[in-house]
Amino acid sequence: MEKAAVRQQALANLATLSDAQRGWLMQAVVAQVTALPAWQSAKTVALTLSQDDEIPTQLLIQTAMLQGKRVVLPRVQPGRQMTFIVVTPATTYERHRFGMLEPVGDEIVVPTEIDFVVVPGLAFSEAGDRIGFGGGYYDRWLPQTTARTVALALPENVYPQPSWPLEPTDQQVDQVLIFKNEE
Repeated sequence: MEKAAVRQQALANLATLSDAQRGWLMQAVVAQVTALPAWQSAKTVALTLSQDDEIPTQLLIQTAMLQGKRVVLPRVQPGRQMTFIVVTPATTYERHRFGMLEPVGDEIVVPTEIDFVVVPGLAFSEAGDRIGFGGGYYDRWLPQTTARTVALALPENVYPQPSWPLEPTDQQVDQVLIFKNEE
């Protein structure tokens, strides 16, 4: 199966989530992620501000701040690169041309200072292979960090083995957390 077809199916699966399911997912994400030893020992966590077509992360961001962790969110840079900016409850955001919200700020954290990363994606193999949104940003960024990497997925977006062609530049995540689609 081509990556574009896998992306399309994964987006369709995510689009079926009701508001009640999204609410449940927000709680489940916080419960499972914060129970991980790597999260508990992490001082700096890299997260993403989820969009409508992703598993919700807003409550995880708030929880990380309440736990006293330094929270960093990505900001796209020229050349299909990205940096991570420290965010606080007072951070303002601007909409990127691709539609996602990015933090406004100048406190950039280098990849080696990050302890834990929730890596966005649409589909995953059980071994941690991933299909992102197609820009390759995380595939370029992940080799720069030694942080523990975790992905969030619905069971229908996780495959026993990759059903798509793997590229030499594709980066795996250390762990895929699977959230059963419940209400």
